[in-house]
Amino acid sequence: MVHLSRRKALAAAVAGAAAVNLSGARAAPAANLSGYAVNLDTWYRDVPFEQRFALAKQGGFKFMEFWRAARGNGVDAAVIRRLADENGLTIIQYAPDAPWFSDPARHGELVKMIETTIADARILGCTQFTLTGHHNVEGMTREAMIAGYTTGLMRIAPMLESAGITALVEPFNTVNHLNHLLNGSRPGYAMVKSVNSPRIKMLWDFYHMQLEDGDLIQKFKAGFDQVGYVQIGDVPGRHEPGTGEVNHANLIHAIRAMGYKGKIGLEFMPLNDNWRAAVKAVAGLDTGA
Repeated sequence: MVHLSRRKALAAAVAGAAAVNLSGARAAPAANLSGYAVNLDTWYRDVPFEQRFALAKQGGFKFMEFWRAARGNGVDAAVIRRLADENGLTIIQYAPDAPWFSDPARHGELVKMIETTIADARILGCTQFTLTGHHNVEGMTREAMIAGYTTGLMRIAPMLESAGITALVEPFNTVNHLNHLLNGSRPGYAMVKSVNSPRIKMLWDFYHMQLEDGDLIQKFKAGFDQVGYVQIGDVPGRHEPGTGEVNHANLIHAIRAMGYKGKIGLEFMPLNDNWRAAVKAVAGLDTGA
């Protein structure tokens, strides 16, 4: 009788443990992607753009970014918004084409571009966009181009402030983005700070910053007061974290500890277009948004 009672107690204990384990397996959280915005122009490149929204949903993303709104073939801001809504995706930012407004002669084009961008952003339901257009202009000195670009930012700042939409000035790098005025953190930071508008901020793409600056955490700390948005991509190759030299776990932890609360844009090309592997690479790195 005693032995039977012990056997029953042991069986009950094992069953209870199994139930806990099973319950734990059922309750295991899905990959945490809430801190990220997947870029639909650099991910899922083996299918047409319109089919990428469903793949983003399948991968577990809730937030997205992309490049142009006017894409041809009838795809515009309204179509993009509809596809995003149908797949439970929120658009964080996008990157419209900009004129080379280092040249003041093109500031009229810049104003028209901003008017269109504000209208599209309202349709898309987002409040920020990437602003480049900082090409070197033949025949102009660097000083004149800096002045021209800065003046252009000052010209559009009241438009953006009135609309409640932020332009994210994105510096590039001199390794594989040639012939540009703004490269790395220093010139972009100085310019945006001098404009002194709450609606003109920096897009801090760590891929460009690693190639141009290095010392990623300290440079970010020095420029954090002008940062509006962050993107990542490993070096070399511009693929997902873990494929190159950047310690993204430390990097993301550091920027969250500094107080960055925005989404992190995944503007990189998954290695071999394997988006499932890329999802696994980023899933455990960020829990801060």
